[in-house]
Amino acid sequence: MAGNYSTRQFFRKVANKFLIDYFKANDINFGLDLNSIYDHEVELIFSAFKKLDEATRHKMESDFQRVHALATDGGIAALTEEANEFDNVSFLNTIKRIWGLHNKSMFAYLDSPEYWHAASMFFQVRNISSSAWKVIKLPASEHHFEQIDIDLLSKAIGDYFFDKEGRGRRCKIEHYPRDKFDYFYAFPEDFAKSSVEWVSDTLQDLLCNPTMAFEIIFRYNAEDNTLALHARKNTKKVPHLQQLFSLNILKSKITNFTPVIEDKRYDLDVLLEADFSFVLPEGGDIFSVQLIKARSTSKVNPNSHITFEESPDNKNAVQEQLNDLNLKNRYISEVTLLVCFYPKGIRTNKPQRVTITAPDKCSLSSFGDDLIIREMLTLSGIEPQSVNLNLSCI
Repeated sequence: MAGNYSTRQFFRKVANKFLIDYFKANDINFGLDLNSIYDHEVELIFSAFKKLDEATRHKMESDFQRVHALATDGGIAALTEEANEFDNVSFLNTIKRIWGLHNKSMFAYLDSPEYWHAASMFFQVRNISSSAWKVIKLPASEHHFEQIDIDLLSKAIGDYFFDKEGRGRRCKIEHYPRDKFDYFYAFPEDFAKSSVEWVSDTLQDLLCNPTMAFEIIFRYNAEDNTLALHARKNTKKVPHLQQLFSLNILKSKITNFTPVIEDKRYDLDVLLEADFSFVLPEGGDIFSVQLIKARSTSKVNPNSHITFEESPDNKNAVQEQLNDLNLKNRYISEVTLLVCFYPKGIRTNKPQRVTITAPDKCSLSSFGDDLIIREMLTLSGIEPQSVNLNLSCI
């Protein structure tokens, strides 16, 4: 996580070169020659910042908070994945060479601001837990995602929320295809809000214009005809929103709501089998997988744990220790894997840690390389396929 934003800390993390580029791009006379001082001379830079007029400072703080929000490994991955969608080789090659997450994020913000919105949304989606998605099975149907149909869905969602709650009359939907999914981000207009803000030298209670939006995310998988929906604080509206999507986008009416219930039970004990080895997907993306940490738990006393952890240099040490342990009354309750990929495109050779906790918790998302790791877990007999229990809930 990037942590809480602080202007002073931001200047400590961003090199002068990128600050100079920012001031040039925004025609700001900073009042300090950053070429004449070393990077991260925070007190000098912060003093110059405080001398700027209020409107300029507020604009800078707003921009810097956006940069700070994506100055994480996940944020940079989202930005580079977005650039990869447009085959922006120059961007990808440049951002690899830049040191520091904040510097990378600032470069992206200045060089390719058109990627920022989508990258921010996908970064957010990565952090939505699997249990927060409501997934249903839909009948097989033709799917042509035309803008006119997306506009019809926007209007239908806006009309629905305005009729039921008096909000949401204006609604915008943005469509992004990624991997095997199509994402539809809907932003209906929220209620007007008031906030206490400083205006010049006066603290005022301001009524905000009703331009705030709440968020609804549809995730459609054409391969298995499933529709996942995330609607925070609007769970009671989910069936109707699913119906609106099917009517306007797929041109079919849902007559039976069949939830897809992911009955995942990770089989971690398979790691103890004498002939066990990780099965890598075809294509050669994964270079190696290694068990670096494991926890066993007593079947009699669930608070009794034994944890084994070894340096990645000692390749089979954890599995060997587990095999030497008498697990008659114990089971493996958690493991950490180290997955290495071959460098390719936006991908570096930085290993990825994956934690799986019995019976059904996993740190992987449903994006990019995480999908490849999930495939590896399935091929290796650790992650079972999702099961559709075919339960009707009209």
